Amino acid sequence: MVRTYKGLCICGLCAAMFGATLKPSNAFLDKTRFATDIGVAFFSFHHFVWAPYHAGSFARTTPHHDKALLKAGVALLFAYNRLKAADHLAHVSKSPLLHKLAGSLDHMQSAFSSVGTDLKAHKFNAAQIIGLNKTVDLVGATALKQGLKLKDVPIHIPGV
Repeated sequence: MVRTYKGLCICGLCAAMFGATLKPSNAFLDKTRFATDIGVAFFSFHHFVWAPYHAGSFARTTPHHDKALLKAGVALLFAYNRLKAADHLAHVSKSPLLHKLAGSLDHMQSAFSSVGTDLKAHKFNAAQIIGLNKTVDLVGATALKQGLKLKDVPIHIPGV
């Protein structure tokens, strides 16, 4: 009796491993990977751009404003990288939910890239930051309407 269960478990494990090879690897946990990439991008924006903007760290009168602008620019370019990965994942996924959300990522990608490049070059425009926050909120609200809650995922960004 014990040998039967042991043999059944081994056969089941082999079948599961074989079945996993038949499914494309890019579809494995695609919604989770998508939400994580977006969450990292949201965290980068909220922690390194939005919070310092509200604290007044980007004003020329603050002592370390150049450093704050540089950190914000690097963080946004890192966030752009994560958005690009999430967008690619959404396009190759078979999930209709991710296909719907992929369209709203395109605008956010270009905004993160342009604002990140400007901040890294020590060019600050408050209207861009406010517009970027509206874009982030819009993508979050769109995902929530579709049933996917996106939240900040704290992560250490190299160099920041």
